Amino acid sequence: MDKANFEIVGNVGKIEIKTFGKTGKLATLSVATSERWKTEDGTQKDRTHWHRVTVFAPAIIARIETMVQKGTRVRLLGRIRPSSYDDDQGRTRYVIEFVLGPFSELEVLARGKAKAEGPDTEADLPMETAA
Repeated sequence: MDKANFEIVGNVGKIEIKTFGKTGKLATLSVATSERWKTEDGTQKDRTHWHRVTVFAPAIIARIETMVQKGTRVRLLGRIRPSSYDDDQGRTRYVIEFVLGPFSELEVLARGKAKAEGPDTEADLPMETAA
């Protein structure tokens, strides 16, 4: 059997959990990964990539609800699912979805800091998939 899997180690940003039907839930996480390098002149550069991860597995969603908050460092293992959709102008857009299903893994590596009252700086960021 062929597989298309991923492993992401990064920090959770936005968490959305939607309920449908009587017991169904769907979670969407934005997870930041970053890379660092030095240029030829010795200047340090940083780049952050945001990944959108969709979670269908009820057991993993339950762990997210109890153990994960903004800033939590996680390790995610799941599958990659290519997809496409037509935008408002009728153009076909291609995306890669990161999906956590029943045979996926979520490992909490470090807990995020307690959320302080006040405006959320990441709330206005769009949840995009970085490929």
